[in-house]
Amino acid sequence: MGVKYVNGILDVVTYSGEINRRGYESVCNVLSTRKAAEVLLVLATPGGDPHAGFRIARALQSAYGSFDALVPRYCKSAGTLILTGAKKLYLDDMSELGPLDIQIKKGDELNGRNSGLDIFQAVNYLQAQTLLAFKQYLVELTRDHGLSTRVASDISVNLTLGLFNPISAQIDPIKLAEMQRATEIAFAYGFRLNEKSLNLREGGMQKLVSGYPSHGFVIDRKEAKSIFIDVACPEGVMAQYSQGIRAQMMKNIDSSEPEVELFNYGPSKGEANEIDTPNASGSPDGPPGGEQQNNGSSEDAGSSSESYADATKSIYPQSDTLQSKRAKPR
Repeated sequence: MGVKYVNGILDVVTYSGEINRRGYESVCNVLSTRKAAEVLLVLATPGGDPHAGFRIARALQSAYGSFDALVPRYCKSAGTLILTGAKKLYLDDMSELGPLDIQIKKGDELNGRNSGLDIFQAVNYLQAQTLLAFKQYLVELTRDHGLSTRVASDISVNLTLGLFNPISAQIDPIKLAEMQRATEIAFAYGFRLNEKSLNLREGGMQKLVSGYPSHGFVIDRKEAKSIFIDVACPEGVMAQYSQGIRAQMMKNIDSSEPEVELFNYGPSKGEANEIDTPNASGSPDGPPGGEQQNNGSSEDAGSSSESYADATKSIYPQSDTLQSKRAKPR
């Protein structure tokens, strides 16, 4: 079953840019013009502020009760956090989500950031290497040098401490606590959003926060199905819309001034009261790695204004069925 709309109208909210407070305010502004009982969020973002992401998802849940989400290309970090509040995800062949490990500013640097998991991985690595070093010292001293276990243990302890103490002393316990609190933010927000969406699999939030080796790890549609319950490939009109709007949204994806718009979509006369989307069985996952077939690169797909206009025209067959409201950030 596809995305339905009530009384001939579906609200479509598009969001392109960083996730920040300005974006949240823009979403609130366009939601004041809503007309439908159902909404589709179309999201393109590199991520940003998790607090703002939580507020955006909460605003959509509050306004409509629930929302579906379409990702034409990239939706990373705090954008993925927003998606934990969606009851259904539509991911194209070129769509990418990203892990939710919180990014922490590097000291006094303006742009550099570390993953909130880095310090925990460092502690775990030191713990494992300390134990390994102690065992190796103990075995060599008892087996190769004939020392008693007690004497060998004392020597092994001193050797291990001398090797790893200078390294572990560089770990700031205050920083460790800060990282832990930052990581718990994603858990707390994700679980709260999922209370309404109910779309996370058991262990899905844990996987998003700590199950991947890097912040840039690609979560394509196939991988997303191991995290979320209801994930589908857009088909029909929604697929045309996804491909047509992709290049347009990518132009602003890295901007700190998010572009947020709300469209009211209504069918033409005689059109079915539903956007043509996959049935419950879904569609094939496409080529390995989530790469799109016969659609070209992100720069090529829908790159001209003509292709964007054609796709838009196919979605909005009658000009009088479309009204748009663009938010002006405060």
